[in-house]
Amino acid sequence: MKETDQLAALLPAQTILYAERMSMPYLGYHLLRETLTNALLGESESPILYWLGKEMGRKIRITAETGIIHPFMRLGLGQLDLIESSEQGIAYKLSHSIYQYQSPERLCRTLSLEAGIIAGALESWKQTEIVAQLEIDGSSMIRIIARSKK
Repeated sequence: MKETDQLAALLPAQTILYAERMSMPYLGYHLLRETLTNALLGESESPILYWLGKEMGRKIRITAETGIIHPFMRLGLGQLDLIESSEQGIAYKLSHSIYQYQSPERLCRTLSLEAGIIAGALESWKQTEIVAQLEIDGSSMIRIIARSKK
């Protein structure tokens, strides 16, 4: 049986194949994330990005806590590492070389998309509502903690 691409529900197969062979500058992507979303969404940027992320994440099929790591890398969202999994929740460390050039306030707003993607993927897998929150400390360590909503 052929395994379905985890990203097939987000993009057409031909687009995925072509895009993964391309080498594109990151500047355009960063411009969209940094400038356009802020200009279009304003003060609602964070909750809208979280909601969109959850919608996207629900379409990424995973079978374990680590199942979301590879799609993150393929989508250029950063290096995601599982740092803790317990009854209380699942914690990931998210890193990307561009984060050091962004203010903590901007990171909190823009990374709501990534937090939402994680929450959505975990929701589909665990079949329960999940909430994810960002924690950013002074050393640019970004933790995303996902818990069942109670």
